[in-house]
Amino acid sequence: MHEEFSSGMIVYKGDGNNPMFLFLTRKEGFLDFPKGHIEEGETEVQSAIRETREETGLKITPDTEFRYNQVYWYQRGGERIRKSVIMFLGEAAENSRVQVSFEHEGHKWLTFEQAMDQLSYKNQKEMLTSAMNYIMVHKAK
Repeated sequence: MHEEFSSGMIVYKGDGNNPMFLFLTRKEGFLDFPKGHIEEGETEVQSAIRETREETGLKITPDTEFRYNQVYWYQRGGERIRKSVIMFLGEAAENSRVQVSFEHEGHKWLTFEQAMDQLSYKNQKEMLTSAMNYIMVHKAK
Protein backbone atom coordinates (compact mmCIF):
# COMPACT_ATOMS: atom_id res chain seq x y z
CA MET A 1 0.00 0.00 0.00
CA HIS A 2 1.21 3.47 -0.90
CA GLU A 3 0.21 6.63 1.00
CA GLU A 4 0.07 10.25 -0.15
CA PHE A 5 -0.43 13.40 1.89
CA SER A 6 -1.86 16.66 0.56
CA SER A 7 -3.38 19.84 1.90
CA GLY A 8 -5.46 22.64 0.49
CA MET A 9 -8.06 25.25 1.12
CA ILE A 10 -11.79 25.72 0.82
CA VAL A 11 -11.86 29.32 -0.39
CA TYR A 12 -14.98 31.45 0.05
CA LYS A 13 -15.99 35.07 -0.23
CA GLY A 14 -18.93 37.25 0.64
CA ASP A 15 -21.42 37.39 3.43
CA GLY A 16 -21.04 34.61 5.98
CA ASN A 17 -24.77 33.98 5.65
CA ASN A 18 -24.58 33.25 1.92
CA PRO A 19 -20.95 32.68 0.91
CA MET A 20 -19.67 31.86 -2.56
CA PHE A 21 -17.15 29.02 -2.78
CA LEU A 22 -14.27 28.75 -5.25
CA PHE A 23 -13.94 25.59 -7.32
CA LEU A 24 -11.36 24.74 -9.94
CA THR A 25 -12.41 22.86 -13.06
CA ARG A 26 -10.13 19.88 -13.54
CA LYS A 27 -9.15 18.58 -16.96
CA GLU A 28 -10.89 15.32 -16.05
CA GLY A 29 -14.17 17.26 -16.03
CA PHE A 30 -14.99 17.62 -12.34
CA LEU A 31 -14.79 20.44 -9.81
CA ASP A 32 -12.18 20.46 -7.07
CA PHE A 33 -10.69 22.63 -4.36
CA PRO A 34 -7.16 24.06 -4.58
CA LYS A 35 -4.91 21.41 -3.06
CA GLY A 36 -1.75 19.43 -3.65
CA HIS A 37 1.07 17.36 -2.23
CA ILE A 38 2.82 18.49 0.93
CA GLU A 39 6.46 19.04 0.02
CA GLU A 40 9.36 17.96 2.19
CA GLY A 41 9.90 20.41 5.06
CA GLU A 42 6.46 22.02 4.69
CA THR A 43 3.71 22.06 7.28
CA GLU A 44 0.13 21.33 6.26
CA VAL A 45 -0.69 25.04 6.55
CA GLN A 46 2.32 26.12 4.47
CA SER A 47 1.38 23.61 1.80
CA ALA A 48 -2.25 24.82 1.74
CA ILE A 49 -1.15 28.44 1.29
CA ARG A 50 1.37 27.53 -1.44
CA GLU A 51 -0.99 25.26 -3.37
CA THR A 52 -3.81 27.82 -3.23
CA ARG A 53 -1.46 30.54 -4.51
CA GLU A 54 -0.04 28.33 -7.28
CA GLU A 55 -3.42 27.10 -8.50
CA THR A 56 -5.50 30.29 -8.13
CA GLY A 57 -3.10 33.23 -7.85
CA LEU A 58 -4.77 34.10 -4.52
CA LYS A 59 -2.82 34.66 -1.33
CA ILE A 60 -5.21 33.48 1.37
CA THR A 61 -4.48 33.05 5.08
CA PRO A 62 -6.17 29.89 6.30
CA ASP A 63 -8.46 29.75 9.31
CA THR A 64 -6.62 26.97 11.13
CA GLU A 65 -9.48 26.48 13.59
CA PHE A 66 -11.25 24.75 10.70
CA ARG A 67 -9.37 21.58 9.81
CA TYR A 68 -10.99 18.83 7.77
CA ASN A 69 -9.20 15.53 7.21
CA GLN A 70 -10.42 13.70 4.12
CA VAL A 71 -9.18 10.17 3.47
CA TYR A 72 -9.89 8.22 0.31
CA TRP A 73 -8.46 5.47 -1.87
CA TYR A 74 -7.68 5.57 -5.57
CA GLN A 75 -5.87 3.51 -8.18
CA ARG A 76 -2.82 4.62 -10.18
CA GLY A 77 -0.93 2.27 -12.44
CA GLY A 78 -2.57 -0.76 -10.86
CA GLU A 79 -1.52 0.31 -7.36
CA ARG A 80 -4.02 1.13 -4.62
CA ILE A 81 -3.16 4.44 -2.92
CA ARG A 82 -4.46 5.82 0.38
CA LYS A 83 -4.64 9.60 0.18
CA SER A 84 -5.03 11.87 3.20
CA VAL A 85 -5.95 15.49 2.49
CA ILE A 86 -6.03 18.16 5.19
CA MET A 87 -8.24 21.10 4.20
CA PHE A 88 -8.40 24.52 5.80
CA LEU A 89 -10.87 27.34 5.23
CA GLY A 90 -9.83 30.69 3.76
CA GLU A 91 -11.73 33.89 3.04
CA ALA A 92 -10.98 35.76 -0.17
CA ALA A 93 -11.55 39.47 -0.64
CA GLU A 94 -14.80 40.28 -2.46
CA ASN A 95 -12.90 41.66 -5.48
CA SER A 96 -10.43 38.74 -5.68
CA ARG A 97 -9.26 37.91 -9.20
CA VAL A 98 -8.52 34.25 -9.80
CA GLN A 99 -5.66 33.29 -12.12
CA VAL A 100 -5.99 29.57 -12.79
CA SER A 101 -2.78 27.56 -13.26
CA PHE A 102 -2.00 25.24 -16.15
CA GLU A 103 -3.26 22.34 -13.99
CA HIS A 104 -6.90 23.37 -14.39
CA GLU A 105 -9.32 24.36 -17.14
CA GLY A 106 -11.06 27.18 -15.29
CA HIS A 107 -12.86 28.14 -12.10
CA LYS A 108 -16.32 28.84 -10.71
CA TRP A 109 -17.68 30.73 -7.72
CA LEU A 110 -20.75 28.82 -6.52
CA THR A 111 -23.23 29.11 -3.70
CA PHE A 112 -23.46 26.17 -1.32
CA GLU A 113 -26.62 24.91 -3.07
CA GLN A 114 -25.10 25.24 -6.56
CA ALA A 115 -21.97 23.42 -5.42
CA MET A 116 -23.96 20.57 -3.89
CA ASP A 117 -25.69 20.10 -7.26
CA GLN A 118 -22.45 20.20 -9.27
CA LEU A 119 -19.92 18.35 -7.10
CA SER A 120 -19.15 14.84 -8.31
CA TYR A 121 -18.03 13.13 -5.11
CA LYS A 122 -19.74 12.42 -1.80
CA ASN A 123 -16.59 13.24 0.19
CA GLN A 124 -16.42 16.70 -1.44
CA LYS A 125 -20.04 17.35 -0.47
CA GLU A 126 -19.37 16.25 3.11
CA MET A 127 -16.33 18.53 3.31
CA LEU A 128 -18.25 21.50 1.90
CA THR A 129 -21.12 20.87 4.32
CA SER A 130 -18.67 20.89 7.22
CA ALA A 131 -17.17 24.18 5.98
CA MET A 132 -20.61 25.75 5.53
CA ASN A 133 -21.65 24.73 9.05
CA TYR A 134 -18.46 26.28 10.42
CA ILE A 135 -19.02 29.50 8.50
CA MET A 136 -22.63 29.75 9.71
CA VAL A 137 -21.51 29.43 13.34
CA HIS A 138 -18.29 31.47 13.23
CA LYS A 139 -18.61 33.96 10.36
CA ALA A 140 -22.31 34.79 9.90
CA LYS A 141 -23.25 38.33 10.76
